[in-house]
Amino acid sequence: MTQGNLINQTWEIGRSSAQCGSCLATLAPGTACWATLVEMDAASAEKSTSRGPLGRFARRDFCEACWQSGRRPEAPAVMFSYWKTMIPETEQKRKLFVDDGVLLDLFNRLESRTAPADIQFRFVLALLLMRKRLIKYEGTEAPAGTDGSTDGSAVEIWRMVLRNSGHLVLVTNPHLTAQQIGEVSQQLSSILAEEV
Repeated sequence: MTQGNLINQTWEIGRSSAQCGSCLATLAPGTACWATLVEMDAASAEKSTSRGPLGRFARRDFCEACWQSGRRPEAPAVMFSYWKTMIPETEQKRKLFVDDGVLLDLFNRLESRTAPADIQFRFVLALLLMRKRLIKYEGTEAPAGTDGSTDGSAVEIWRMVLRNSGHLVLVTNPHLTAQQIGEVSQQLSSILAEEV
């Protein structure tokens, strides 16, 4: 998959479990709930059926009552992001799209992360946000004193500006191969683009 194909995709929220992650009540169609993206610990991620660098992320839903009483995802899962949504009617075949704010929140939360999978995830989100015109590419730089990655290539940092705030952000270009882009895209799709 090329970068162009990746950023032209529509990203959607993952499938609802239709069950509250706290009280285990069934979430009825047409009712409001809170969807969360949680990061699992390594042991929990290993047990997950998802594979790949982003397999440690999962969706958990919470009913309004549990959410308002402060019941949230518990350890070993860590809440990474959340949004309010509706449980779809069973006859509905439409998909619910991820709000731009959710994508920006994910992008910003990954800023200080240095794990290779997080850098790849953030880079792919940057490509998507550029396509949506939420961030603007300003230029490329190589930090002084860096000799690059293990393969000898120079570290490349993209200077980007958030259009809504004018805030400058730096994004590491991990120089993904077409295969790696495909793998990261597939993992992102499993989190954000399942049919509701």
